[in-house]
Amino acid sequence: MRTLRLPFLLLTIIIKPFVIKAQQDIRINSRIKGKMLNITYQKPKSNRLHKAVLFIHGASFPSALASGFRMNEISWADQLSEAGYDVFALDFLGYGKSDRYDYMSNKGIEFANNSGGRDIIQDIDIAVDFILKKLQINRIQLIGHSWGATVSGYYATIYSEKINKLILFAPFIQRTGPTSWSKPTTLYTDKTPKQRVQEFTNQIPKGEQMTLEQEIFTTWKIAWQKSDTTTTKRNPASVRYPSAWQKDLYDCWNGKCFFDPSKLKNSTLLIRGEWDTVLNEEEASKAFEKIKNVPFKKYIVIKKGTHVLHLEKSRSQLYNETLNFLKL
Repeated sequence: MRTLRLPFLLLTIIIKPFVIKAQQDIRINSRIKGKMLNITYQKPKSNRLHKAVLFIHGASFPSALASGFRMNEISWADQLSEAGYDVFALDFLGYGKSDRYDYMSNKGIEFANNSGGRDIIQDIDIAVDFILKKLQINRIQLIGHSWGATVSGYYATIYSEKINKLILFAPFIQRTGPTSWSKPTTLYTDKTPKQRVQEFTNQIPKGEQMTLEQEIFTTWKIAWQKSDTTTTKRNPASVRYPSAWQKDLYDCWNGKCFFDPSKLKNSTLLIRGEWDTVLNEEEASKAFEKIKNVPFKKYIVIKKGTHVLHLEKSRSQLYNETLNFLKL
């Protein structure tokens, strides 16, 4: 018998399995005729639970830069997919891979005043109905961040029968006001990636170490700019997104918030970073106290986190707390 001897170098190679985390972009009609929404769908990696999660992004960047953005080779959506959930993420009109409003290219202003939270829950409902039909299920798990959490909470107060569990990550909630700034009148905002990342870093208290993941300063900035195909039409190149959220924030901070936590009926997780000033400790505690008519509720504060905790080094705690709550 002949013995085949391989070079020692070959014997010491360790081959790691390559895992393809497939995503599918799905285009569906929006509440506005002729305008299409994009939903990103990620199938369960294994052990399918026959449960769906829908992510709702915040005010300035789409789902691919939030729940779908990979840092250290994993995203929030990846973790839930690997846990057996069917994971969906909606881009509102004006963001990411969804169509833009006409007013964003100065072609008209017909929808400029009805693209706030009270209106876009119609698009959430369209997305939810699509998911329910696609998977043949009755309820979803809804996760929203910032403005998207406020809108998700508002949606849940109206369509509670379509939701199993609700996760509110740093929502805008009501303040007594008045604020020191005037109600916004702009239709859209233009901002460079450098400006947006600087806003992130400004949230970290003076003297504290950097909390943002390294990718935010490199690949995130590039991806956010690429999410808007019109960036090169402006100098400097900037991302354009709707300003309707600013009007919602103004109303919420002047005692006229459209989302009332006391009307929630679904089990709810309220979660925020310790250093978040958009939803501070006092306001979060008051909001949590108002959530009384739900089967179960939980409030979590994650240390050394800001309003964009999902882009920071302690994001794994956010992921884990989310998953633990969904498993209850």
